Amino acid sequence: MKKKYAVSVFGLVLLILLINLIYKLFAGRAIDMFEIMAIGVISMFLLFAITWGNRQDKDGIFQDEELGKRIIEQSSKISYIILYFLILAAVLADKIVNQTSNAFLVFVLIAAMIVFPITQYLISRKYQ
Repeated sequence: MKKKYAVSVFGLVLLILLINLIYKLFAGRAIDMFEIMAIGVISMFLLFAITWGNRQDKDGIFQDEELGKRIIEQSSKISYIILYFLILAAVLADKIVNQTSNAFLVFVLIAAMIVFPITQYLISRKYQ
Protein backbone atom coordinates (compact mmCIF):
# COMPACT_ATOMS: atom_id res chain seq x y z
CA MET A 1 0.00 0.00 0.00
CA LYS A 2 1.42 3.36 -0.95
CA LYS A 3 2.34 5.60 1.96
CA LYS A 4 0.19 8.54 0.84
CA TYR A 5 -2.80 6.26 0.30
CA ALA A 6 -2.39 4.65 3.74
CA VAL A 7 -2.03 8.03 5.45
CA SER A 8 -5.11 9.33 3.60
CA VAL A 9 -7.25 6.30 4.49
CA PHE A 10 -6.25 6.19 8.16
CA GLY A 11 -6.54 9.97 8.45
CA LEU A 12 -10.04 9.96 6.97
CA VAL A 13 -11.20 7.10 9.22
CA LEU A 14 -9.74 8.89 12.27
CA LEU A 15 -11.49 12.11 11.28
CA ILE A 16 -14.84 10.29 10.94
CA LEU A 17 -14.38 8.65 14.34
CA LEU A 18 -13.53 11.98 15.97
CA ILE A 19 -16.54 13.71 14.37
CA ASN A 20 -18.77 10.89 15.65
CA LEU A 21 -17.30 11.24 19.15
CA ILE A 22 -17.79 15.02 19.17
CA TYR A 23 -21.38 14.60 17.93
CA LYS A 24 -22.12 12.14 20.74
CA LEU A 25 -20.62 14.50 23.31
CA PHE A 26 -22.80 17.41 22.20
CA ALA A 27 -25.90 15.22 21.80
CA GLY A 28 -25.50 13.88 25.33
CA ARG A 29 -25.33 10.28 24.16
CA ALA A 30 -23.23 7.61 25.83
CA ILE A 31 -19.72 7.06 24.52
CA ASP A 32 -18.71 3.42 24.34
CA MET A 33 -15.27 2.22 25.42
CA PHE A 34 -14.81 0.57 22.02
CA GLU A 35 -15.24 3.90 20.24
CA ILE A 36 -12.37 5.36 22.22
CA MET A 37 -10.30 2.23 21.64
CA ALA A 38 -11.00 2.47 17.89
CA ILE A 39 -9.66 6.03 17.90
CA GLY A 40 -6.51 4.78 19.64
CA VAL A 41 -6.01 1.89 17.21
CA ILE A 42 -6.59 4.01 14.09
CA SER A 43 -4.27 6.69 15.51
CA MET A 44 -1.63 4.02 16.01
CA PHE A 45 -1.96 2.84 12.40
CA LEU A 46 -1.87 6.44 11.13
CA LEU A 47 1.31 7.24 13.07
CA PHE A 48 2.86 3.96 11.91
CA ALA A 49 2.07 4.84 8.27
CA ILE A 50 3.52 8.33 8.70
CA THR A 51 6.70 7.14 10.44
CA TRP A 52 7.94 4.22 8.34
CA GLY A 53 8.84 4.11 4.69
CA ASN A 54 7.68 1.77 1.97
CA ARG A 55 10.17 -0.46 0.14
CA GLN A 56 8.08 -0.43 -3.03
CA ASP A 57 8.17 3.36 -3.18
CA LYS A 58 11.75 3.49 -1.83
CA ASP A 59 10.91 6.34 0.54
CA GLY A 60 11.54 7.03 4.22
CA ILE A 61 13.18 4.99 6.93
CA PHE A 62 12.66 1.23 7.12
CA GLN A 63 12.16 -0.63 10.39
CA ASP A 64 14.61 -3.42 9.66
CA GLU A 65 17.56 -1.13 8.83
CA GLU A 66 20.04 -0.05 11.48
CA LEU A 67 18.60 3.46 11.79
CA GLY A 68 15.07 2.07 12.10
CA LYS A 69 16.16 -0.33 14.83
CA ARG A 70 17.87 2.52 16.70
CA ILE A 71 14.73 4.66 16.42
CA ILE A 72 12.61 1.79 17.76
CA GLU A 73 15.04 1.22 20.65
CA GLN A 74 15.12 4.88 21.72
CA SER A 75 11.39 5.46 21.29
CA SER A 76 10.58 2.29 23.25
CA LYS A 77 12.63 3.42 26.23
CA ILE A 78 11.27 6.98 26.15
CA SER A 79 7.66 5.83 25.75
CA TYR A 80 8.07 3.38 28.64
CA ILE A 81 9.27 6.18 30.92
CA ILE A 82 6.44 8.50 29.82
CA LEU A 83 3.85 5.76 30.34
CA TYR A 84 5.29 4.96 33.77
CA PHE A 85 4.93 8.58 34.89
CA LEU A 86 1.41 8.81 33.44
CA ILE A 87 0.38 5.74 35.47
CA LEU A 88 2.05 7.23 38.56
CA ALA A 89 0.14 10.50 38.02
CA ALA A 90 -3.12 8.55 37.60
CA VAL A 91 -2.53 6.68 40.88
CA LEU A 92 -1.76 9.93 42.70
CA ALA A 93 -4.78 11.70 41.16
CA ASP A 94 -7.02 8.77 42.13
CA LYS A 95 -5.68 8.95 45.69
CA ILE A 96 -6.32 12.71 45.89
CA VAL A 97 -9.79 12.63 44.31
CA ASN A 98 -11.21 9.47 45.88
CA GLN A 99 -9.17 9.41 49.13
CA THR A 100 -8.41 5.76 48.33
CA SER A 101 -6.31 3.82 45.86
CA ASN A 102 -7.71 1.72 43.04
CA ALA A 103 -6.18 -1.75 43.47
CA PHE A 104 -6.08 -2.45 39.73
CA LEU A 105 -4.37 0.87 39.01
CA VAL A 106 -1.78 0.22 41.72
CA PHE A 107 -1.20 -3.24 40.24
CA VAL A 108 -0.58 -1.67 36.82
CA LEU A 109 1.86 0.79 38.44
CA ILE A 110 3.76 -2.07 40.07
CA ALA A 111 3.83 -3.96 36.78
CA ALA A 112 5.15 -0.84 35.04
CA MET A 113 7.91 -0.60 37.63
CA ILE A 114 9.18 -4.12 37.04
CA VAL A 115 8.51 -4.79 33.32
CA PHE A 116 11.57 -2.89 32.04
CA PRO A 117 14.11 -4.43 34.47
CA ILE A 118 12.71 -7.91 33.88
CA THR A 119 12.92 -7.43 30.13
CA GLN A 120 16.50 -6.18 30.43
CA TYR A 121 17.40 -9.20 32.54
CA LEU A 122 15.85 -11.68 30.11
CA ILE A 123 17.53 -10.09 27.09
CA SER A 124 20.89 -9.96 28.90
CA ARG A 125 20.58 -13.69 29.67
CA LYS A 126 20.34 -14.34 25.95
CA TYR A 127 23.84 -12.89 25.45
CA GLN A 128 25.53 -14.65 28.38
